[in-house]
Amino acid sequence: MGAGLLLLGDSRLPAGGHAHSGGLENAVARGDVHDLDTLTDFLLGRLYGAGTVQAAFAACAALAAGPYAVPADAPWNELDAELDARTPSAPARASSRAQGRALRRIARAAWPEDPWTALGVSPHHAVVLGAAATRARLDAHGAAVLAATHTVNGPASAAVKLLSFDPIAVTVVLAEMTGHCDQVAAEAVAAARTVMADRDWDRLPAWSTPGLDVSAELHEHEEVVHFAS
Repeated sequence: MGAGLLLLGDSRLPAGGHAHSGGLENAVARGDVHDLDTLTDFLLGRLYGAGTVQAAFAACAALAAGPYAVPADAPWNELDAELDARTPSAPARASSRAQGRALRRIARAAWPEDPWTALGVSPHHAVVLGAAATRARLDAHGAAVLAATHTVNGPASAAVKLLSFDPIAVTVVLAEMTGHCDQVAAEAVAAARTVMADRDWDRLPAWSTPGLDVSAELHEHEEVVHFAS
């Protein structure tokens, strides 16, 4: 699992994640995040809200893809539509799809034998991540770990730039959050296995994060921003 996890979890992967703050920029602008304690609260809220949903969908996509190839007849449209329904903010949906398109381009270049077009023209990031994880020899749990950590790593990196935090101090915050990420990933895989067994999409997590939705909507109307979301 190690090499594949490092590859897809590397912040240098050109999938566009560096251009997104996950709602943090607007939270900083409104004064909701201003020190390490409020950053921790923001990251935990994002992880247990949006992160839980993203991890479950990444795990489902990994189970749908399987270990040998990304099948064209897997339920990609269903997964995409269900994740769309769980992302009420239009700017947040656009951000997810922008990162999904970028990641799909990387996957097509790295593993050209698979029919990546089956995932759609502009798939959600978590769905592509789950499928790409299997190509990097990861299982559903590895995909869920990637999705969970992705929801906190991006905003944490943005906090260093936006608030001039000590990078070491922010790394400590992330280190203290690893247990939470593991818990979210484990629960996501358990839910995904149940859902994929009977295709009962209603049993997928649908946690609401209104604060992130509000941040995404407000950020869309700011005249000067540092991040795309």
